[in-house]
Amino acid sequence: MTRTLPTPTLATGTFRDEHGDPITWTTADLDSYQVIGDIAPPPPPLYTHREMQAEAQAWEASATGQQRVADELARQGHEIAAGIHRRGAQDARQHAAAARMGWPYYEAFLNGW
Repeated sequence: MTRTLPTPTLATGTFRDEHGDPITWTTADLDSYQVIGDIAPPPPPLYTHREMQAEAQAWEASATGQQRVADELARQGHEIAAGIHRRGAQDARQHAAAARMGWPYYEAFLNGW
């Protein structure tokens, strides 16, 4: 009977999983990681930097609009409704901040990682 061993995947993610925290890596580990990155670079992010900046601007516009509505409702004495819109504006600002950081960070924010 022939026994087959699993073929290791040449990927930077697999290397990080096997070697743990990069702070503890030796110089040889860092060199190996760099070589793996050169040979088999990770796939590009789902969205480009420009697309993520546009997403951030859209979230900022939403935050501005919601804050404007919240301020108007507060002036009219509708504190509960104003609070709802304030929380919406805060949420939109958080989304905008995450989007400015790029797709991997935004994806982690959306998924609560």
